[in-house]
Amino acid sequence: MKLLLPLLITINIFAQETITLNWLEKQPKSIAKDFYIYRYLNQDISPEQSLKAIEQVRYLNNKIFYRFANKSDDDSFKKLKSCMRMKTSSLIKKEDYCIQSGLTVYEATKLSKNNLEQVIDKIENNYPKLKKKLDILNSAIPFKSLEQSTPDTFFNTFNECGGVYRAKYFNNYFPLNLIKELKPHKQFAQTVKLIVTNKNMKKAQASLLHVNPEGLDFKTTFHLAINAIVNKKDDIATVYLEDAYKKAYYQMQKDNITFWQYKLTNDKKYLKKLASSWDINLYSLYASEILNKKQTNIIFEIKQKSSNKKSFDIDDPFKWLKVLNESKKMDDKKLLKYQDLFNSFETIGHLAFVKERYDRYRNSYFITPYNKYIGDYKQSRQALIYAIARQESRFIPTSISSAYAMGTMQIMPFLSKAIAKELKDKYDIDKQLKPKTNLRYANHHLNFLEKRLKHPLLIAYGYNGGIGFTNRILKQGLFKKGEYEPFLSMELLPYDETKKYGKKVLANYYVYQNHLNKNNKIKLSTLFQKIQNPYQH
Repeated sequence: MKLLLPLLITINIFAQETITLNWLEKQPKSIAKDFYIYRYLNQDISPEQSLKAIEQVRYLNNKIFYRFANKSDDDSFKKLKSCMRMKTSSLIKKEDYCIQSGLTVYEATKLSKNNLEQVIDKIENNYPKLKKKLDILNSAIPFKSLEQSTPDTFFNTFNECGGVYRAKYFNNYFPLNLIKELKPHKQFAQTVKLIVTNKNMKKAQASLLHVNPEGLDFKTTFHLAINAIVNKKDDIATVYLEDAYKKAYYQMQKDNITFWQYKLTNDKKYLKKLASSWDINLYSLYASEILNKKQTNIIFEIKQKSSNKKSFDIDDPFKWLKVLNESKKMDDKKLLKYQDLFNSFETIGHLAFVKERYDRYRNSYFITPYNKYIGDYKQSRQALIYAIARQESRFIPTSISSAYAMGTMQIMPFLSKAIAKELKDKYDIDKQLKPKTNLRYANHHLNFLEKRLKHPLLIAYGYNGGIGFTNRILKQGLFKKGEYEPFLSMELLPYDETKKYGKKVLANYYVYQNHLNKNNKIKLSTLFQKIQNPYQH
């Protein structure tokens, strides 16, 4: 879909608090528009206006639906919302349609056998798919029932039941015929990941050691390799890694595999291969450090053109969306256009982004904007902020994520509201799209995380996945001493997004810290050694 803006926007929403339907209708369908619809639905509007707004949504999520239900004059939406948000103890007393709408497999695993049987009796006539899943949980031997179910029921039960229940009831040796039946389905990738990243699934892990990788995607094959490493089958892991390399699309994926080939063989040819990679990542940087090779494609400074033209409007998220769409295919003409457009210090991030696209990502721009806001912070904090901002938004202040995280540092609205209270600020959500405010709030949050997690990698996990998630994975035993650590723990995070995010931020941190503090450079090897599990005894 083309992200085109009307030439004239009659209402400047970015300078006022009230969002209007007229303004919304002029914006292109996008995550940014969804965010403003979400806010619009919280205003004093009519049911008709709320319906017109929700018809413009690109991705309907629960956040938007709940607010729409509050405004709608259709009671069925309110009932559905109530069922979806109801506590399980109350939900199981309701009608079958309500249970179907609100009861997850994960919550069902917490029900007593008596309550589970009552729920099954209620829903068996009208909701056979849910009944099949609950029957598995209610059976005398859940794994046996799971094994005998259809692939859809298997995946919907196994993948959604939660790690503790999964390890207790589904940690079993998978028969070859079961794996053969499950393997062609897309959900098999998630099943493999959940088995490999759960240290209490040893029997299930053993079942994966001889899975034929033919027909599997890169991610699944790579998880099979990590599973073999976890189970000390390095020869099997080597075979999986070779196959995964052929399937890898992104250079980061290839470098990740090459790194593990080096770790398993100690063959320096893999190090040389990594050090010659054009992608700036944790593994290419590590290899370059070991071989004492300087990276030549890291760029810290961009010279902007001086121009009399009015600079780009950095306050309008939809202006940036237009650039995002138009810059997917860059050429010389477009580069000249953007160099002329992005002519102020506030748009240095915008220029770096399009130049990286123009260079086909063969050059990596590690710019340091916003020094006037964070220049007084200690160098390690500056490096951490730059590392996170580069990964979160590429320094684009009007970035809005699918979860509605906002600004340069991508802070969630609930968190920015809590931080405003702690800082005794009058809360203004739109100020999160202003670098000065967004960076100040992020720094406050990083103070909280750094006191508890210490290391940049763990802080990155906490920033992305939350401190609760990070504490859970540490309590479960990651980042304790052992063979291939800390690299193996870095692969065993259960959340793919956080796993990738942590690697990216740590690599950024290393580059920025050494750029800002040239007289006292750090080593990646030292950073790796300093990752400590605070729960390790």
